[in-house]
Amino acid sequence: MDPHADTRPDLEEALRRAAGAGILLVALDFDGTLAPFTDDPDDSRALPEAQSALETLLELDRTYVAVISGRPMRFLRSVVDPAGRMLLSGSHGAELHLDALGDAAEDTGLELSPAQQELLAQATALVEAQVARYPGSKLELKPTGAAFHTRTMADRTLSARAEQEMIEQFEQLEGLKITPGQHVVESSVHSATKGEGITAFMQATGADVTLFAGDDVTDENAMRELGPDDLGIKVGTGETVAAHRVASPEEMATTLTRLAVLRQDAQR
Repeated sequence: MDPHADTRPDLEEALRRAAGAGILLVALDFDGTLAPFTDDPDDSRALPEAQSALETLLELDRTYVAVISGRPMRFLRSVVDPAGRMLLSGSHGAELHLDALGDAAEDTGLELSPAQQELLAQATALVEAQVARYPGSKLELKPTGAAFHTRTMADRTLSARAEQEMIEQFEQLEGLKITPGQHVVESSVHSATKGEGITAFMQATGADVTLFAGDDVTDENAMRELGPDDLGIKVGTGETVAAHRVASPEEMATTLTRLAVLRQDAQR
């Protein structure tokens, strides 16, 4: 699609307003937003068009790019932003990387208590047992939790049952935060949310306008932190508080390309 062509009129107008902001923060979820889902989470990469648009935005004055993800910080720093130019929030807001703000920035890392470490071990053991019962499912171990993935299971009816069972097993562990998603059940021993991550970035950058886009239920925490002048975009189906919606990561990439063009024009 021609990046100079208009998107839907309502979204086009919202992008124009955002592009004219004094300080603009563009914050995005990763999986399902910048990157299509893959069978192996380690293979996930941002779409080339989305990556190009972000690189353009990063070159512009008073413009910040952030990725707010459930992924651990080690993945975000090594795969998503190896050049260290973005603001990063990993583990659903529990890890923050602020180097893009300059020398005064400090990272906020994770430090689990002995009780949290024990709870994490218990949650991991539950997922390992569930994976053994359901071939094709996978465990993803994170700094603050264990996730049960069913996207690679062939039988979708069976995967739905496996996810419900996983939720019920997690519920037996007191103090464990449980977050069902798209073909995944996440657990965490930490109470942070993506809402806390985006709030930290909005405050740190002094953004006049923040754009946030995400596809999953965990992204709604960030959507709810947006103000009346900000722009929320839901990627895909499902209920949302966002005012705008695009169908897929591919359409989101086109939207980012359009924003980059408008931001360039606004700064000329």
